[in-house]
Amino acid sequence: MNKTRRLFVGIPLSSQLRKRLTQEMETWPKEAILRTMEENLHITLFFLGFIQEEEVGEICRRVGEVCKDIESFELQFTGIKLMKNEVSPKMIWLTGEASDELRLTLERIEKAFSSFVSERKTYRPHITLAKIKKSKWLKLENKPELKERISFIETVENIAVFESLSLDGKRRYEPIDTFPLL
Repeated sequence: MNKTRRLFVGIPLSSQLRKRLTQEMETWPKEAILRTMEENLHITLFFLGFIQEEEVGEICRRVGEVCKDIESFELQFTGIKLMKNEVSPKMIWLTGEASDELRLTLERIEKAFSSFVSERKTYRPHITLAKIKKSKWLKLENKPELKERISFIETVENIAVFESLSLDGKRRYEPIDTFPLL
């Protein structure tokens, strides 16, 4: 049986930002959300899906090629928002601003994996902070106040190929290989 691995390309976050976001989430009602574990916080750039084990090395090589001439850049995050909407809440995201550097990085990664690309919407960076337990969320008397205006600057210095794993019933995102930017 061929082994497959569930992979995506993403941006690892600094430990400072992960700690800050975890502190923010600690004030939210545990009964109504599933918080993202601190070590799992990241920015997804490109979801590759289930990849045959023998293709993983080539995928990492392609990402490394793309990254070797990209300069590090900054992303600005501006708000913590309920995603979908108040009536049908799905997730809580830290949302960021689009940037030319991010757009160019994403275009290069997509080009390296052109066979995987479907139609592209405008990409704005975001970090999934929590998944909502809808029925429990809607019953909350006092919903947590999300900071819709916030300012975090994150320097992007690495791109990684991550594997999405399920360990002991919990989702884990483990970097397989990390590539430094210039």
